[in-house]
Amino acid sequence: MKMKFLNQNYFQFIESFFLGIAQILLWGCSYFVLSILADPIMKETNWSPQFIYGCLSISILISGLISPKIGRIINNSQKNYILFLSGIIMSLGLITISLSSGKIVYFVGWVLLGIAMGFGLYDALFASLGKKYGKKASGSIIQITLISGFATTVAWPILSYCSTNYGWRNSLLIFAILLIIFTLPVHFFSFAYQQHSKEKNEKKENKIIIQKINIVPDLKLSFYLLLINFSIGSFLMTGLYVYIIEILKDKGIGLQEAITIGALLGPSQVGVRLLDLLFPKKTPIITALISSFAIFISFVLLLLSYKIAFIGVIIFGLGNGMRSILRGTLPLWIFSPKIYAKIIGNLALLPLVAQAATPFLGGLIIQYLGIKSFVYCLCFLAAFNLIPLFILQKVLRGYRINLKRYKTILLSKIHL
Repeated sequence: MKMKFLNQNYFQFIESFFLGIAQILLWGCSYFVLSILADPIMKETNWSPQFIYGCLSISILISGLISPKIGRIINNSQKNYILFLSGIIMSLGLITISLSSGKIVYFVGWVLLGIAMGFGLYDALFASLGKKYGKKASGSIIQITLISGFATTVAWPILSYCSTNYGWRNSLLIFAILLIIFTLPVHFFSFAYQQHSKEKNEKKENKIIIQKINIVPDLKLSFYLLLINFSIGSFLMTGLYVYIIEILKDKGIGLQEAITIGALLGPSQVGVRLLDLLFPKKTPIITALISSFAIFISFVLLLLSYKIAFIGVIIFGLGNGMRSILRGTLPLWIFSPKIYAKIIGNLALLPLVAQAATPFLGGLIIQYLGIKSFVYCLCFLAAFNLIPLFILQKVLRGYRINLKRYKTILLSKIHL
């Protein structure tokens, strides 16, 4: 029995490693691709930056709009082909963009990337892991997010090298081939190949459970508090990632030094492992509070002297690394695994809308009020984002006290 348990953990670890590498490719080929390729695309096509980056915003919006539907499909399906399809669709999107000679074809390519992002990035992956492993998915989520935290560290240098030596169009074709070769077998054997056994009456039972869970006000409130915190967190993350170089240059830091400091974001996200050593028995809600507080402190430091700006970037990386993990582990800690995939899908929409709107709203604030005012806005939002978590902590404490009242309905189904 012990050997069987060790083998299961070993295979789950290997699976998480390859899924993490797949996430590096998926993020690098979509969300982060324009950080390197936008400039050569603009130089060749003479298209405006607003159009180039606007297609990315629309792509993120599309991924958010389809996320609730993706969560329901994963939750209700016996076999999961969603992530398997994400690599195919993203490859088609990259090929379409590489062949584009006009704006319409370029836009269509980003529409395909938006669909692929909804099919294959964190929200769909976390939902799939929750469906497959239940509460045991937390370990896989942590391992995957730590590996994929190197997405920019790995993808940007490769994209830069390919763009310099082969051009931006061939760079996209190279990454499309890499996606097909690597992600298809990883996602197939991780999810599509898995046969999930179900009792004949399980769907009916799940509907009854979900209906009874929905009558508990505490869990409804928990969902909305998570939604607020995740949405603001997405705005803060995107705001810093998009404008980090401008923020640092405004502090009087040179371009090359600003790029070097910005590169600390990826590795510092992985430094979140230090938290396990300092607080080994922390609950996800405590981790969420530490994460949000770290992000607030990071913006305070960015408002102060340029000499400590790099510390602010490192602390933000640590806090955001925790936040990436919490997107999967915190809902899993609160809600039943039976509705986890659906919850993850519903939690994804508004944060992704916030991500899509951030470049536009941030640009307006910077244009009319200046970069420093934008950082002040981010600092205020980071402080405000602590409030939903303090309320959620109180709600969950009260829920545990009142759990006996609902134990005939929920005690065997929800493990808080």
